[in-house]
Amino acid sequence: MARRHFTSFVCNVGLALGAGAVQASDISLRHGGVTLLGELVLAEQEVGPLVVLTHGTLAHKDMELIETLQDALAEEGVSSLAHTLSLGVDSRSGMADCTMVHTHRDTDADGEIAAWIDWLRTRGHDDLALMGHSRGAKQVARTAAARDDLAAVILLAPSTKASAERQRAAYDVLLGDLEKGGEAGRFDLGSTATVAALSEAASARPDDELLVPNLLYCPDATVTGAAFASYYPPEAAGAETYADAVDAPILVIAGGADKVVPGVPAAFMPLRDEALRFEVIEDADHMFLDFYAEDAAVLIAAFLADLPKPEGIVDFETEHAAAYAVADVDYGEYLAQECASCHRAGGQDVPAINGYEAWQTHLALAQYENGERENDAMRLVARSLDEEQKIAVAAYFATLDAE
Repeated sequence: MARRHFTSFVCNVGLALGAGAVQASDISLRHGGVTLLGELVLAEQEVGPLVVLTHGTLAHKDMELIETLQDALAEEGVSSLAHTLSLGVDSRSGMADCTMVHTHRDTDADGEIAAWIDWLRTRGHDDLALMGHSRGAKQVARTAAARDDLAAVILLAPSTKASAERQRAAYDVLLGDLEKGGEAGRFDLGSTATVAALSEAASARPDDELLVPNLLYCPDATVTGAAFASYYPPEAAGAETYADAVDAPILVIAGGADKVVPGVPAAFMPLRDEALRFEVIEDADHMFLDFYAEDAAVLIAAFLADLPKPEGIVDFETEHAAAYAVADVDYGEYLAQECASCHRAGGQDVPAINGYEAWQTHLALAQYENGERENDAMRLVARSLDEEQKIAVAAYFATLDAE
């Protein structure tokens, strides 16, 4: 599905995007001395909360999995914001540069996720869910465990305590091999038998730049002591470590052919209850390639649609059904004269909205009015109409034949 990045409409009214299209916006946000980058994708007909999507280790928002998920979620009626963790780099894009000096800490992700939540809420998106992939899922679970204002949490192929312990064991083997080969001395912390001991030595030098054998997937990495210690704490943790403390429904999705984190079922199936749903997509690998991301989107949309509506959220389809039935359609036609000249014909950025159900047009106007959808011209139009007038316009377009 092609995205349409937001542009101002030439007509006075831009109610909604055409069938199958989405409204996508590149977003930047200042936080912690750096600029964070995000991609906001708004579905035409929203179902459930907006999803804040966090990528995995050293990755970014524009990777194939994340883009495919956003587009597939929009097809299912789920809006989303995907963001790139800065890792201490201003306006970071693409895969992380392993040759940089790594000053970022694992827990920095929590603050950046919180910053995006705050940004969305200042723009009227109050109903939010968090979603993360791989290490991002662990970071999302940890963030969610410290909050009580989320609609849901979605963990896609989440890193587990067992996977963290396996990585530590591999690091211990690497350290042993370096010692045997006489290479340990070229690293700043010298001979260290285990990654736990290496982390303890690094934590004693939090601000020093240290050459270490490996950081995450980066060999011969230069890293501050504090950064290294944050990724290798005394106790290994996975997403399941935080699950019990999450005050929101959780959906966990595992790939049946995931060789990166194969232990997701073992970690989460014992935790299943009314608050935690567990699903496996057979034959999906860790990156959910070959259309498996679309399968994940279907599961996510169904999960979100089943959530109880938060207090204060109006179901336009049923709440105003009686008003649409008795609306003054002639008055709606009069009010819609200016918008009809563009929207009845349609175009690249101005879709034909003839035949839209009344609640769809009504909801779009309400979202422009409260800032949930962003367009200066539409905000002025929506705020110029009272509730009766919005309903009349919506009812009028519903009487027309779809283009």
